Amino acid sequence: MKHGFTLLELLIVIGILAILAAVVTVVLNPAELLKQARDSQRVSDLASLNSALGMYMADVASPSLGVSTNCYVNSSAATTNCSGRHSGALTYIASRAVDSNGWIPVDFTDISSGSPLPILPTDPTNNATYFYSYVPSIVASSTYEIDAAFESKKYTIDLDLDGKDGGNATSTYEVGTQPALNF
Repeated sequence: MKHGFTLLELLIVIGILAILAAVVTVVLNPAELLKQARDSQRVSDLASLNSALGMYMADVASPSLGVSTNCYVNSSAATTNCSGRHSGALTYIASRAVDSNGWIPVDFTDISSGSPLPILPTDPTNNATYFYSYVPSIVASSTYEIDAAFESKKYTIDLDLDGKDGGNATSTYEVGTQPALNF
């Protein structure tokens, strides 16, 4: 007696495996997972920047946070007025240096223990829609806001981080000493 699989049995097994692979792909939605990974990086980057700015203001005797009528960005694709985030003059700086020559014009090397950041982070996508922006206050010298936009459903709808951040723009994730900074 011969043992083995018939062609029909093999085709049925291959068909079942194809259906399972399609279901797994639809359920996991790799495009959404990539968006969530980029949004997670945005939250982490803004937390690092916020922490570094806090250390800078606590350690430096006369902190300088930049020109208060400017909105600083690292994306050359960002449009005027920080893509509607703020009305200040858009200042594009390509550098990621932490010595006040970077896109955040703060000299983190003035911190007595050295800069907590090796370089200034940039948005994982860094285009006209997804970029980081930094705005110092026009009113208080120790007030600033750092912004980013989310792209995943998890961060914008499920967790609603951009709506619960204390800022005034519901579609922008805002952190800083005054997340609702508006000028």
